Amino acid sequence: MRELRGDNRENVLGQMVKEYGDSLFRFMLRNVGDRHLAEDIVQETFLRALLNLHRYDQNRPAGPWLFRIALNLCRSRQKRQRETPVAPPDMDKVSPAAGPENILLEREQERELMQALQALPEMYRVPLLLKHVSGLSYAEISETLNLNLSLVKNRLYRGRIMLRKVYQKVRRENDE
Repeated sequence: MRELRGDNRENVLGQMVKEYGDSLFRFMLRNVGDRHLAEDIVQETFLRALLNLHRYDQNRPAGPWLFRIALNLCRSRQKRQRETPVAPPDMDKVSPAAGPENILLEREQERELMQALQALPEMYRVPLLLKHVSGLSYAEISETLNLNLSLVKNRLYRGRIMLRKVYQKVRRENDE
């Protein structure tokens, strides 16, 4: 991720939105499982970033800072609501050339993966999403979550193992 520089707040924020907007949205969509809630959290993240831009060190990548803001907002909402609805995200990536059977199969696999992800404890789900959905490096995940690098690697390793087991269980249950 690049360092962002600008002579005014709006330029810096515009660069942040351009550079991190899509990956932040994909991360939140997978984390909360609701498109509208993910959009709200991302918008609020950029609003908070604008209001707190004076705290941002422009010599550092903005990604970890923005993802930390988004995670804090998500956790605050979850505390208020106590339960986040789990709905599969919209399937925007389905190939138009794919037949109806393939589209149905892809949607079913996406739903099963979302179900498996939501079943993981947050301490494993969030690093997995930051790595595989948002494309953050281990160092950026470490900075975002305020964890040491070895703990991030450990949680990713254990999270992958847990996700594989939970996903297989979900698939078996749906096949029955």
